[in-house]
Amino acid sequence: MPRERIFWMVLASLVLVGVVAGSFSRRAGTYPLTLAPGAPSPRPQETSERVWKEAEFERVATVQMGLPTLLRPGPGGNVYVLDSSRSRVLQLSPEGRILTTYGDPALGNPTDVAVGADGEVWVCDLDHNSIAVFDGRRARRIDLDPPIGRLALSPKGFVATGIAGGEGLFRRYSKDGTPEGSFGALFPEELQTSIAADGWIVPGADGFFYPFRNAGLLASYTWDGRLRFFRQTIDPVPLPKVRVDTAGRQSVPDATLVSISSSVVEDNLFVLTGERVLDVYDVETGSYRYSLHPPEKDTRYVVLTGDRLYSASQRGVTVWRPRNPLP
Repeated sequence: MPRERIFWMVLASLVLVGVVAGSFSRRAGTYPLTLAPGAPSPRPQETSERVWKEAEFERVATVQMGLPTLLRPGPGGNVYVLDSSRSRVLQLSPEGRILTTYGDPALGNPTDVAVGADGEVWVCDLDHNSIAVFDGRRARRIDLDPPIGRLALSPKGFVATGIAGGEGLFRRYSKDGTPEGSFGALFPEELQTSIAADGWIVPGADGFFYPFRNAGLLASYTWDGRLRFFRQTIDPVPLPKVRVDTAGRQSVPDATLVSISSSVVEDNLFVLTGERVLDVYDVETGSYRYSLHPPEKDTRYVVLTGDRLYSASQRGVTVWRPRNPLP
């Protein structure tokens, strides 16, 4: 089985956790993911044609590992890699050196990683219905019920998307895991999950961005839940269909993969598409700016920092340096 397919099967393990049947009001079947009554309508882009710009990169180093799936930037220009083959997180320097290893045997089924300004590493762990917080190599746990699938650290705690539905797609928590409310009422309550409406919570200067994995949509919120923009991508894709089994578990079996990864550099939001194209959007308005090709055509994940591009592929994680400033 191709490694890339295994990668998405690992992320699809969210489905195996499932939603408690009693929390889902629909019968088993396949349902379209639709916007809820009263939800904002996504604003289209001003253009439907990509603007291509050239970028040249030189390889700094390649770090071989089993199955790198997620990359997250951290303090000091370091990047944190989720190696799903061994349920661990690796801290990489801008030169491609492994600085620290987190996880084994503390992690079961990690699905997302967030890194604080103080260097703490927060990992969603569905096997334990918790977040493992690493300060150094030792971890403390924050138990959550219901568990979460994606998270990002905020100035006062963290924001996450949950496995079970709710009033809003996004949930606010204090630093100790106490629920503090929800926001983002975009879809029917039972479909506002990190399965049906999956995406990446990407921190910015005063809030976060949410590129949807299986729909051509971009959303941006402040940390307290104020919507800043809700836009279509440059290549709009219809909302996916959600399959519900007799136990209430959700899956999105035939969706188009739209957003593989995303990162913010200054005033640009970089989104790696399923076609392995980096589309660039304005962080203030969500307006499309331009597109470029990453240095590896088979990349499964891309994260940019100020002077580095990190790419996860079948060879491991490669660190690239732009030959010239990006456009």
